Amino acid sequence: MTALAQQQLRYPIARSGGLFLLIIGAGLLAAIAASGDAPVNHGVFYAALGAALLSLLFSRRVSFGSPTPLQIGALVFAVTLQGALIVLQARLLPPATPEHVRWLWVSMIVGVHFLPMGVTFGPRMLLLGGACIATALVGLSMPNVPYEVFGIVDGALKVACGAWLLATKPAAVDGLH
Repeated sequence: MTALAQQQLRYPIARSGGLFLLIIGAGLLAAIAASGDAPVNHGVFYAALGAALLSLLFSRRVSFGSPTPLQIGALVFAVTLQGALIVLQARLLPPATPEHVRWLWVSMIVGVHFLPMGVTFGPRMLLLGGACIATALVGLSMPNVPYEVFGIVDGALKVACGAWLLATKPAAVDGLH
């Protein structure tokens, strides 16, 4: 890649983020499929999380360069925000809260943490964050609809956006190509 192409690329690590999202989304779908009577099979989900984290070892190979300091800062902020909100959720929800409600809140938190990731990965993350938040809100407002409906939508959104990010070409400068 020429120096000019490198300068023109606004979201150089979009593809590595896409790979991570694709694995997480597929893992959530597999965890729901293998869940039996529970909303999610935790073992399957955590195995997918581990695989997604391992995919970061290949981030240089799938990326088109290094992120800017602002992009690194936004990524660190987003992950820190997610961690803080997960801890807050664990402290605020009563112990008797059904597991499917907890998963919907986690989906909401993950959607919120996608919003600042728009700085790092492009505007597609804003779309994904908004869609995840909306899905969780609808799920929380419809307690009689099984969690699996909303979990499948959430997982499919992550798979689709992950594939879209992974398909990023070096010439894509606006983040929507």
